[in-house]
Amino acid sequence: MQALQDAVRSSDENPQVLIKNLEGFLERYPASPRRAQVLDFIYKSALRANDPATALKYGQKLLELKPYDATLLSSLVDLLDQRGDAASRAQALQYAMRFVARAEAERQEAARPTGNDKAPDSSAVRLAMAYLLRGKVYDKSGQSDSAEADYRKSYDAYPAQPLAERLGDLAAKRNDLERALAEYTTAFAFPGVSLDPSHREEVRRKLGSCYLALHGSEKGLGDLVLARYDELTRVLAPLFQDTGQPNAEVRDPLAFVLKRTDGSPLPLADYHGKVLVLEFWATWCGPCRLEGRLLERVTQDFRNEPAAVFLAVNVDENRASVPSFVKEEQWTTPVVYAQGLDRLLGVMALPTLMIFDRTGHVVFRQEGLTVSSFVETVEKKVRGALGQSVASGPR
Repeated sequence: MQALQDAVRSSDENPQVLIKNLEGFLERYPASPRRAQVLDFIYKSALRANDPATALKYGQKLLELKPYDATLLSSLVDLLDQRGDAASRAQALQYAMRFVARAEAERQEAARPTGNDKAPDSSAVRLAMAYLLRGKVYDKSGQSDSAEADYRKSYDAYPAQPLAERLGDLAAKRNDLERALAEYTTAFAFPGVSLDPSHREEVRRKLGSCYLALHGSEKGLGDLVLARYDELTRVLAPLFQDTGQPNAEVRDPLAFVLKRTDGSPLPLADYHGKVLVLEFWATWCGPCRLEGRLLERVTQDFRNEPAAVFLAVNVDENRASVPSFVKEEQWTTPVVYAQGLDRLLGVMALPTLMIFDRTGHVVFRQEGLTVSSFVETVEKKVRGALGQSVASGPR
């Protein structure tokens, strides 16, 4: 115990030094009863230090002791997928399958005969995320049929606009234009505040191309989109219902009142006229942990820019572990609870980052995490919303 305390104390809170000290501790005491705790500490310290190789190495060691930990599995799939080689993707697929099995079991345990009168709980979101994660691995490995099946399962578990677009892209690749048209119509007509303008134009282009190829003109396309919107609004109504919940009748995102972790209210109306960055996350989401650390770097770049506001919006149903999680991760980005905002904005995959411009419109939305480009992309989008150039920001 003394050796462990010395290893931590002598690191002086430097993540790289801490990792090295704890590796030395495990070499000296390989059978330590605190082995799982130390492995977990190294793994999380490596994520904080943006050291994916070390995080993967010790995350896999930790997985031997916690083989069905959903957060760890999703994080390892993400880390392996970033490597991009065939062997890493094969390992990622094994972990993704285990993650799906875990999520399916949790969903069965959480299932209740409530009919269709209640919005899906977090187990449905987690199951959708598990299928999506495995589908992405299949997709990048060239197994398009398996990828399509998982994307469909993910959509069925918890419908989301990006999944419809992915399904449309796969159908278009195999020249199934009827199916592609149906999926793109769903993606374009999906209710809720879900697309930034530039991406909506991209979906519109795909939709128009399919329709023209099938019908020779766009005559009737508007009727098709309206009919699909009406259908989706009716079918997906339970997802957007917040009966008995805070902000139940609110439809303007900036009219929402969120809640800080200390219980005090946070009206988003206070940020009218500012650029607002919202990162939606959960404690059980492995990639959210890493994105939170990367967002810290972006936040620091804008620390002297009062017109840019960053919030980490938690969507956990059980909030008991949120304060301790935030303390452990040492986030400085303000953390708030969603209070139904995630459902209004159609957040159905984690992490999801959204940027609102000064007029309250969504100008950027990103689902999932691309580590290599996250900081640069988000900084560029925020500066664009502020009317600044990227080069003008502090480095």
